[in-house]
Amino acid sequence: MIYELRIYTCRPGTVAKVLEMWQNEGQAMIEPYMKLVGQWTSESGIANQIYTLWEFEDLNHRQRARKALLEHPGFADYLAEARQHYIEQEAIFLSPTPLSPMQ
Repeated sequence: MIYELRIYTCRPGTVAKVLEMWQNEGQAMIEPYMKLVGQWTSESGIANQIYTLWEFEDLNHRQRARKALLEHPGFADYLAEARQHYIEQEAIFLSPTPLSPMQ
């Protein structure tokens, strides 16, 4: 397994709007292609961040899923709207250690 941690740093005051968009539109489009492990907002450290963790079989699976998602009807419009609220977006790929229950 491989995990992708996406960190979205949002413009001040827009975290609630981004989460609302996710719940009302994004989730239904994204989840058929990608397995959501969890989603969090920052309580300390850098403000206005959303952390989303996705699970994939491997990097090839991730690439196929992203390609299919980008071809999904309406996703390009959703993405364009969501990106207006981001200052920065970061993706970190993680591999579980032997001690991790997430293997």
